[in-house]
Amino acid sequence: MSKKNEVRKIKNRRFKLLTSFFCTPLFVVLLFFSCKSRQIAETLEPPKPEVLIEKEPEDPFLGLYVMDLPASRSGITSYSVEFKTDQTARVLVFKEGRTEPEISHGNWLIAKDGIIILYFRQNIPSEFFIKNDDGSLSFLNAQRKPYSGELAELLILRKIEKK
Repeated sequence: MSKKNEVRKIKNRRFKLLTSFFCTPLFVVLLFFSCKSRQIAETLEPPKPEVLIEKEPEDPFLGLYVMDLPASRSGITSYSVEFKTDQTARVLVFKEGRTEPEISHGNWLIAKDGIIILYFRQNIPSEFFIKNDDGSLSFLNAQRKPYSGELAELLILRKIEKK
């Protein structure tokens, strides 16, 4: 039995020796590649800017604009548009004899020539505006041209300033 125990011990030592002989280089290779891949990953990541990003000032064009109209056949007494920062807009049309306005929701964008386009998803035609020097907005016709005469003076939206 003692001979069997000795043979077993020798086999056990051989197994440990072979295991350590093969596993140690494998471990070293894996460790090497994991370090290399970490270095590669670090070089691929763009450096984070250390400059504080300042919030852009709010565009002075954004806000609520109102236009009062004299009594007409359509019965519209007041028209207002609210332009929001997320490029959505809300139009409120007040009519004579009604306490609640008609509300339409749309989106706006500014064309390269500075014309503000208000468009809707419903079957409502788009509206075009141009910003005036005094901060008000003037309606434009379908050809994106300003109205003339008395109509031009009526179709001006004045900005309501926040307090």
